[in-house]
Amino acid sequence: METKAALPITLLAGKNTLPIIQVYFEFNHLKQLYRQGWLQHGIDPKYCESVAEHSFGVALLALFLVDIYSLELDKTKIMQMALIHDLGEVYAGDLTPSDKVDKQAKYHLERQSLIQILDKLPNCSYWIDLWEEYERGNSHESQFVREIDKLEMLLQASVYEHQGLANLSEFFTSTNQAFPTPQIQALFQVLEGLRNHGDFISQPNNLNQDLSLLPCQTICNDCAFHVKAESRIECIHPDELAVNCAIVTFCSSFQPAEEIDSPCVTFGNDE
Repeated sequence: METKAALPITLLAGKNTLPIIQVYFEFNHLKQLYRQGWLQHGIDPKYCESVAEHSFGVALLALFLVDIYSLELDKTKIMQMALIHDLGEVYAGDLTPSDKVDKQAKYHLERQSLIQILDKLPNCSYWIDLWEEYERGNSHESQFVREIDKLEMLLQASVYEHQGLANLSEFFTSTNQAFPTPQIQALFQVLEGLRNHGDFISQPNNLNQDLSLLPCQTICNDCAFHVKAESRIECIHPDELAVNCAIVTFCSSFQPAEEIDSPCVTFGNDE
């Protein structure tokens, strides 16, 4: 399990302190723990989010979306659930399908981790019950947070793709049926639309990638609005914001969905 640093709680070995300080040193590990799935799909550790950053994103998304869509849900429970839903990963780690740990074993590892952290606090049973409610997904609030958990993952994947760090199609394919709430499914479709309309290029920094997999674009060589940069041609025309010019190849096979009136980029057999 790749992390930025060892468990901070080990720094308190042999020291007497308050339970809440111990708990903080434990859940602080979520700031050190990378989201392993991103690393496994080629995201460099210096760009990789932590589990704590993911939980923060889930909480904010849930907070805003409940209001935006006027959903009749217990907002306090949703916030609490979003903030603790990954707390069990402090000791269990961020297990992914590649770890080949079955669902039941993963549940027990994370529950044991949760108890190890929270049994020092008053009202421990409330937080464990809340986490178990999330895991079961048997309430409207838990179902909503589980959807937001996946949505936040896809939004982060979209950020990484737009940054040109990886092609994360697998995450979109594996979750395309995971949003029963119509409003959340609509958000998913918008994210898919951003990808399908060429608003990102997967791995543009990899100069050895197969350019035949990219949408073909033809650029006039004498155009004043292009520059050559390390085997790439980059469009710098101010009107090309909606056209994917991060990498330009030369071909006549691409048929655009709509005509583009541009002094810089032409498609197919356009003159």
